[in-house]
Amino acid sequence: MSFYSDLLRAVNDRVGYNADDPERADNNVDSKFSFSAKPKKHIGLDMSRTVECKDGADGSCSTVEKTASKLKLDHGDCVTTWAFANDKMSMDAKGKAYNEDGWKSNVGGAYEIKQAKSEWKATGSFDVKTPDMGGVKAAINATVEHNNKSETTVKPKINLEVNDEVNLGFSGVWDTKTLKEQWTQAVYKPQDNKDQMFFLRADLVRKFVSAGCDIRVKDGIQHSFEAVFGYGEFKGIQGHPVAIRAGVEYELSDQTEVSASANWDATYSVNQTVQHKIDSHWTVSATQAFEGANVGSKTSPYHIGFAAAYKL
Repeated sequence: MSFYSDLLRAVNDRVGYNADDPERADNNVDSKFSFSAKPKKHIGLDMSRTVECKDGADGSCSTVEKTASKLKLDHGDCVTTWAFANDKMSMDAKGKAYNEDGWKSNVGGAYEIKQAKSEWKATGSFDVKTPDMGGVKAAINATVEHNNKSETTVKPKINLEVNDEVNLGFSGVWDTKTLKEQWTQAVYKPQDNKDQMFFLRADLVRKFVSAGCDIRVKDGIQHSFEAVFGYGEFKGIQGHPVAIRAGVEYELSDQTEVSASANWDATYSVNQTVQHKIDSHWTVSATQAFEGANVGSKTSPYHIGFAAAYKL
């Protein structure tokens, strides 16, 4: 039994789609160094320094440096996370609320503050998984956010497992007045071929519907494809209301893997990452990207970035 976001999380990562914020555009990463350690079984530490390139209208690239550290402590029935970044501090706690008779639920709370901007946000969370109820199982999670502007946002996510092969779900964002985001999805995972998964989903606000598949071709090879149709004012491939997303992953050896994603709508973009595990501690990678929307502008459509990670 899976939660709504977990069902297509790997597909979204593979095709480069942000399901929770489709219009978000992140800066290109020039370099990233990360460090992780687990000094004790119940303690985890992660730190990173990222240098990004923020493109200007005149084609210039301004450097943006981001740092982050996270300390995670498992207390048994409760897990707390303490985080520090270049622009904020936060803490998060999540614990078991109930686990009997096939019912499983957790509750959590978080607080984030950006001192330099005088901004803060408090979040409460709840999730539950039910036992079989007449052939249907449910997995529900929701968060409620309240900020310094006295704004409250509710984000519910519901997944119904109607049988061993079919899941139906809904996700939304409600500002206590209107549903600002509405998504639905249906996922089919055939039991006679667990290397394949098929899905339908819709963005009811942006007026998109799509159909896709996720296929494990064989050990070390994974493909994901999705065709998108817009029933509003969207214009994609050659002016038609159609777009295509694709992503692939290949394990070239025990140490090296390559992943690539592509998106084709009014223009097209391509992204490729090659990752190599040097030893049990060091992993390095290089990411190359092409953004067709920048062709003919002052911003270069090409970018390359590098990353290194050390695991103690």
